[in-house]
Amino acid sequence: MKRVRVWRITRKNYASDAFSGEGARLYGGRFNSAGYPAVYTSGSLSLALLESLVQTNDREFFSSCVYFYADIPESIIQEYKTEKLPDGWDAKPCESVSQQFGNEWLSAAKYAVLKVPSAVLPVEWNYVLNPNHPDFSKVDISDENSSPFDDRLVL
Repeated sequence: MKRVRVWRITRKNYASDAFSGEGARLYGGRFNSAGYPAVYTSGSLSLALLESLVQTNDREFFSSCVYFYADIPESIIQEYKTEKLPDGWDAKPCESVSQQFGNEWLSAAKYAVLKVPSAVLPVEWNYVLNPNHPDFSKVDISDENSSPFDDRLVL
């Protein structure tokens, strides 16, 4: 079975909940409103880094973060290319149109993973995981890895 590797960066103090969807449930994200758990991952560690950079202004972030990778069976991924997403999905900051789309996708629960273009770098892909989907158990999650980021990365 073919698998896709995805990457997630989080602060070390949230590492135990990195794949729970709790942060997104509390605060929302591009493809979910508060109240809907979701786990945001990226198709490469470098894209995960860029996604983290646009979400923080904390100079200490990189010294306090860890990363994970996860391997996902292709059969549980639903892909949405740009032309299938609603107008305004990539607004900065995100708007309710993308959140409503994601809420509906999460509620429908047809797939465990949503593959969407990155709003930061639209030629690359992010993967939104539904931790409440039965197929979420098919996602193989790595152990926590220490921050590999260069000290010269500054905000």
